[in-house]
Amino acid sequence: MSKEKVIEQIHQLQKALEEIEKRLTETELPLAVLEDFKMAVDHTRMTVWALLSSPQGDQFEVAAAIVRFRVKRTIEMCRQIVLDIDTSELTIDSPELQQFQEVVKATLERIDRLYQSGS
Repeated sequence: MSKEKVIEQIHQLQKALEEIEKRLTETELPLAVLEDFKMAVDHTRMTVWALLSSPQGDQFEVAAAIVRFRVKRTIEMCRQIVLDIDTSELTIDSPELQQFQEVVKATLERIDRLYQSGS
C-alpha cells in the first residue's frame, strides 16, 4: 500500500473516531461492545506508540513492544472472561467456549515450555 493511501486512511479513521466519540456520549452501549472497541483502539495506539518510540522504526523493538502490549491486553481480557463466567454471561452453551478452552490449553503448554527451557 502506498504511503499516500495510508495517510488518507489515517485521516479517514481520525474523522470516524471523532464521530464515534461524539456518539458514545449520546448512546447507551453494552459494556462488552465498549470493551471490544477499547481493545481495538488500544492496540492501534500501542502500535503507533511503538513505531514512534523506536529508533528509526527498529522493527525488532516495535515487534517486542506490540507483543508486550498483546500479553497485557490478554491478561485484561482473561480477567473479564473470568467475570463473565462468574456472572453466567459465558456458559457451557456459549459456542466459542470450546475453541477458547483449546486455545488457552495450547497457550499454557507453550508457556510451560518457555519456563522449562528458561528462555
